[in-house]
Amino acid sequence: MNRLKTIISLLAIVSLSFGNCKPANKDEKISDLVLYYLLFLALANGAEENCTFSPSSSDPLYGDEWHLKNIGQFGGTVGEDANVSPLWDQDISGNRVIVSVVDDGLDIKHEDLAPNISVTARGLNLLNGTIYPTHSYSDSFHGSAVGGVIAARGGNSLGVRGAAPCSKLVGVNILEKSTIYTSDEYRAMVNESARVSISNNSWGSPDKYGWLWPSSSLWQQGVNEGITKGKSGKGTVYVWAAGNGANGGTIASPVLVDNANYDGQANYYGVMAIGGIGQNGKKAAYSESGANLWVVAHTQGNDASVDTAAISTTDATGANGLNVGGSFGDYSLGNYTKKFNGTSSATPLAAGAIALLIGKYPDLTWRDVRELVAYSARKNDASDIGWALNNAGLNINHKYGFGAVDAVSLLTKASTWTPITSGLITYTATALSPNTAIPDNDLTTGATVNYNVSAPISYIEYIDVEFTSNHTYFPELRIEITSPGGTKSVLSEPHGCINPYNNSLCASGNTSIASMTGSSTYRFGVARHLGESPNGTWVLKVFDASATDTGQINAVQLRIYGR
Repeated sequence: MNRLKTIISLLAIVSLSFGNCKPANKDEKISDLVLYYLLFLALANGAEENCTFSPSSSDPLYGDEWHLKNIGQFGGTVGEDANVSPLWDQDISGNRVIVSVVDDGLDIKHEDLAPNISVTARGLNLLNGTIYPTHSYSDSFHGSAVGGVIAARGGNSLGVRGAAPCSKLVGVNILEKSTIYTSDEYRAMVNESARVSISNNSWGSPDKYGWLWPSSSLWQQGVNEGITKGKSGKGTVYVWAAGNGANGGTIASPVLVDNANYDGQANYYGVMAIGGIGQNGKKAAYSESGANLWVVAHTQGNDASVDTAAISTTDATGANGLNVGGSFGDYSLGNYTKKFNGTSSATPLAAGAIALLIGKYPDLTWRDVRELVAYSARKNDASDIGWALNNAGLNINHKYGFGAVDAVSLLTKASTWTPITSGLITYTATALSPNTAIPDNDLTTGATVNYNVSAPISYIEYIDVEFTSNHTYFPELRIEITSPGGTKSVLSEPHGCINPYNNSLCASGNTSIASMTGSSTYRFGVARHLGESPNGTWVLKVFDASATDTGQINAVQLRIYGR
């Protein structure tokens, strides 16, 4: 009787919380009563629904989802996909793994998402202060498209299926706010983190500016709490879109603008930055490279001159969202779209593969997961000249990180994985202040700083490079760092730049690190040295690509995460 009273009380509270929700409209097939019924079952049983999924069952648009199974249906390379379907055949579907979709909302009544909306983790709407994360604006769709890539319900004879078709979603609506405060960022990172295995973030700093965007201390605090306390102490896994701002020109005539390392969220040690490759396995022209890039996953790419097939997924229900019903060659049914793209769609594909992993091996920590993703990644676009081996024997490429997410390889690697049991050590080396002049208009000699490290770490998990310079035009600098083992990482390259505050070209003499960020120090992140030893001499080199603007390397400091 006491348990029944508790359940009834909780239902009453939740009903009041849902009182701010929009009423169901005629296009919505999932009513509030259905949601309450599912919630009642969850409260009564204290668990998510035990989903069953038959890979041979019907999802009418599944044949268009080349990113899940590429048979060349749109002219792509056969087998160039996330390789998830063989796992479905083994009854691995991400069952009960909760994934947070931090975005512009989530259509929790969508016919193909509602069965996989978490009923134990509460949503968060930072726009209206409720637990109901559904989109408030008619043109919002992004979070629902992301959710579909991860967890559209499989085998229900509706629409599409997600990479992890039995995983569960909880929405956080942050992007519909006109002003996002650092406290909002914090709340988005920690919402229901005790239950959330994966936090998907298909958002970040503005694209195509070539500007530096440091992350806030409150956001960092949220991620730190998630990786230490999330998922019942195993740590929430944060995946982050690398960004779509690489190319400021055309596919045929590209102009380098953004690097994923200019985004202080995508380059943070607690997240995995995800880039994008197309159906041919090559980098999408817009996808940002970077020494912080962890892996890549499939999304709309391009050939030599035109875009190729995009991603089919869920859209906001009815005439809302991206597809208003057959618009611009899209599906006639407005609940779905075949126009989703960007690293925004690559990131949830990686999240879906990770959900399959955690569903099979739930005791993995966030550190286990990120290393498994790296060690199992497939060397895509194998002829690209950017591929190298780091000193620990891992394939690395500034375009692709450690390679492409491959779900079968990921779980195969996990089957023989020795869990990481040693604690994470964070070692901050002594700062150097050389005040070394950077030769002007010189891409040959440059300025060099030798940096000796003797740390209580033998295995690098991640590196921060804090770089301080008074150079008056940062976008013309090339910054490289080479490890004691000989692995070179490029932190910044000469690139195009637009001032986001006046939308004009960045000004010579007035585009220093300080003028962009408010501080003369910027933190770069480096993933490429995974598994190496940090001890010995690191070599930092800085080159200046153009005349007139000058400056110095004022200070350098390394922070090493490892064991």
